[in-house]
Formats: sequence, C-alpha cells, structure tokens
Amino acid sequence: MTIHDYGDYSEETRAVYHKQHLRIAKDKRAMKRFIGMFSNEYFGLSHDYFKGRKILDAGCGDTAKVMIGLYKLGARDIHGIDLGEEFIPVAESSLKTNGVPLDLINLKTASVLEIPYEDNHFDFVVCHGVLLHLNNIDEVEIAFSELARVTKPGGYLYTVYGIVGGLFEDAIIPAIRKYYTKDHRFKNFIDNVSPEDFAQVFDTIMKGINHYQGETIDLEFLKTLLDVDFCVFLQNLIQAPVRLPISENLIRDLYSKNGIKNLRRLKRYVKRENIRKFVAPLHYDIEHPISKLLYGSGNLEFIGEKG
Repeated sequence: MTIHDYGDYSEETRAVYHKQHLRIAKDKRAMKRFIGMFSNEYFGLSHDYFKGRKILDAGCGDTAKVMIGLYKLGARDIHGIDLGEEFIPVAESSLKTNGVPLDLINLKTASVLEIPYEDNHFDFVVCHGVLLHLNNIDEVEIAFSELARVTKPGGYLYTVYGIVGGLFEDAIIPAIRKYYTKDHRFKNFIDNVSPEDFAQVFDTIMKGINHYQGETIDLEFLKTLLDVDFCVFLQNLIQAPVRLPISENLIRDLYSKNGIKNLRRLKRYVKRENIRKFVAPLHYDIEHPISKLLYGSGNLEFIGEKG
C-alpha cells in the first residue's frame, strides 16, 4: 500500500529525492558504497563488455552514481535523464568529483514515460529504483515499454525495484509512512534527521544509566554506525509519496511482453559501513527463512537481453 492511491506525485517525488541526493553526493562514504555496487561480475557480463558502450541511466538522479559506476567499467558515451533541471548541476559536480569527463556525458530533462531518444539507441539501459515511485502500475508499464524501445537488439535492459512482502514491507514500513503523514513532530524529525540526532540520544542513554544505575557503558561506537548514509536510507523509505509493490511475476511479464529474453535475476552483497552491515548477509541470502520472513521477495533486480 502507498500513502497516495491516485494523482500525479512526480514533481513531489523528484523534490524529495533532490534533497536526499544532495546529502549523498556530499558524503564520500555513501558515494563509495553506491559506486562500488556495480561490476561486470554482478551483471554477469564479460570483463570488457562496457568498453566504449553507449548507455542510458533513466532516472539518473543528482548523484549520477550508476553513470559513475558504468564509466569505471568502461562506458564512454553516457546519457542520463531525470525530471526538472535542478539535478543537472549537482550530477555534473558529482561526475567531475569522481573523475568522469563531462564531455562523455549527456544529461537531459525528461521522464521515463517519454524517453527522448530514437528506437534501438543504447547498448545498455538502466532504470534503478525509479519505477516503484511512479504514480501507478499503468505508468510502470508505459515506462518499461519506453526503456525497452530505446534498447538496441542484443543490448541489455537492467531494472531495479524494491522488496515485496515480508514483515517490513507489509507491516512496519507502511505503518511508519502513515505516521509520517499524521504526526508533525515525527515528520519534522525525519525531514531533518542527522547523525547528530542519534549521537545525542546515545549521550542521554549513557548519562541516564550512569546517573540512575551507577553503571558506565560506552555507546560511542554506535555513533559511527548511524551515519548520513543511514539517515538518507530512513528518508528514502518514508518520504517518497508513492511506493508501489511491483511483484516478481509482474516484472517477468513486463520483460517478456517487451521482447526482452534471457532474463536473469541478480543479487549482490552490498558492503556497508553503517549499522545496516549487520543485516547485509540476510539481504543477500534471500532463501534464508528469517530473510523471507523479514524481507519477503528480497530486493528485485533483473537484467535481460533485447531480442
């Protein structure tokens, strides 16, 4: 279930992610994690596949993290689209900071619902964490057909969604998202959450236990585990106005209907530096019974080849 069941929330969603991405783009530890998520081994492609390839990141965002990752794998004709114009200077700065020459980059204001390129244009098309934030499933189907349209025959379409089912997605996250819309104090906390907020909480706990129980405990190590990356993760779960449950069956059907064959579900172990590293093994081992209980389908990530 999403907070909103109708209407157009695309501009609101873009504004939410613009603010989140501004924080991530300035955080070296978070950017290192994101960029390190992409490898030829993960995609299941040859070690030199991306060399000189023309790629599109549809919904590239302000961090341009996928574009940076694919540049490091060898891509040299790199295009990115997103809504509005605010993302462009931030993305250009992020690209430059991470060693990507801007003369290899083409950034455009555009929607995944109407991609401004001709048919069969790209060797590799990415849509990472975008489709689940569209307004409805009809838009997901339209966007997917656009992604497939601009992919060359023999090229690859790579899409990433979220998790469907499990305790977090079915119960905990919807309850938190609902509370966010109803309680202004909680909304204000999430909208402005920072590592300093958690540090103050730990200081209060340590002082309280010392004062009331006469014990000295050291929670300083926890402060490093609740960093900017974790704060933006919380915002990512809670702030976006729409969060569609896109099932694995629907994803497979979309690939098939749009002429994409040799479909493979991907997974990767994401090395984290914050508190989420303690659940990373469960995120990766999607067949573990506790993982299924907590995370349902596990993260849905797919790649297929256009016929």
